[in-house]
Amino acid sequence: MNFIIDRTRDKRIRADELFYQAGKVLWLPFCLTGVWFSRTGYDRYGKLADCAIRRRCGLPCPGCGGTRAFYFLFQGEMLKSVCFHPAVLFGVCAFFHFMVLCFYRKHISGSFEEREIHTEYYLYAALGVILTQWVIKVIWILSHIM
Repeated sequence: MNFIIDRTRDKRIRADELFYQAGKVLWLPFCLTGVWFSRTGYDRYGKLADCAIRRRCGLPCPGCGGTRAFYFLFQGEMLKSVCFHPAVLFGVCAFFHFMVLCFYRKHISGSFEEREIHTEYYLYAALGVILTQWVIKVIWILSHIM
């Protein structure tokens, strides 16, 4: 049994291409959800987002404040959003940076196929922001308890 494999058809999907296509599809529902949540959703469903970890042990989890940060971001209050959870604004800025970079490489410079955009750097930066804000919140809470 001799199989012929056509290497031109064996094209793997790169992560940056996959995220770019997903970003094009998801940005409008994300924005519409944010506008709805900031207008009426937070009043109705905001209490459902209470953190069970914080209720149990009194210390915040790394995601605490994300719902309020999302709410204030779509209210246009960027400073309050950053104070509650800086990773929300970072995520929006990183998304726009990634999408503009992909669009530029794909449609303007034509170098999208040559060089892959390393999406893991966005993840590492987001984890750094999340862990840094969490450590600062825990230190602040512990310093006020003692």
